[in-house]
Amino acid sequence: MEDSTESSPALKAFTLLETIAAMDHAPTLAELTETANLPKPTLHRWLTMLEGAELVRRLPDGRRYELAARATALAFAILSNNPGSTQRHQILQRVARELGESCNLTVLQGSEVMYLDRVEAAAPLRVAFQKGSRVPAHCSASGKIFLAMMPGAKRARLLGGLSLERHTANTLTEPEALDAELGRVRRQGYAFDDEEYLSGLFCIAVPILDRTGRDCLAALALQAPVVRLSRENAAERLPALRSAAEALAATLT
Repeated sequence: MEDSTESSPALKAFTLLETIAAMDHAPTLAELTETANLPKPTLHRWLTMLEGAELVRRLPDGRRYELAARATALAFAILSNNPGSTQRHQILQRVARELGESCNLTVLQGSEVMYLDRVEAAAPLRVAFQKGSRVPAHCSASGKIFLAMMPGAKRARLLGGLSLERHTANTLTEPEALDAELGRVRRQGYAFDDEEYLSGLFCIAVPILDRTGRDCLAALALQAPVVRLSRENAAERLPALRSAAEALAATLT
């Protein structure tokens, strides 16, 4: 980020937002100064401006910065309305028809999973969520995918400030139990929500990866009542889900 290449103050601020979003942790002013290669007073002025616009916020320690709700809402609107959104919805419709259950396309927003898009099953017995709905990461299949695949230091920071709230009798509320579960997710490449957020609801999720195959851009999840989907038969859906995840990845990269 250099003044010679970004002459507009608005573009400079936008580039700073990109820098913060690209980092795997909430950076300090000193870290941003080094990464952005800018004088500390200039950077501080921009951060103050972005804070005032509710695009960036400081963590409670007062030293670190992260994207605020307004910035993540903007990112959600862009993803929801860009040219690939129609194609993504068609892919969700196709896999929902093939498997006969509701499908979600999700992204991680802080410690929550947000539904970027959703296609409901035609079956009469189903749980209806809306586009834009949010669920806790620690007790959702998609959330476990995001947590399991993020860098260890970032995961430790996120979970360190996270209250593992109990939603059902199956919710993992002990850090050790959740850590063991995330290890299994990393090894097997998919995650379950076995009535951990809502009683009677089972979910299986797979990652949507970038071109390198390392970074998780989003997650694809299949959701159904436990009378139709469970640990015993969920793995049968994996080939269709993984094929759809590859198709979805092409719309996001």
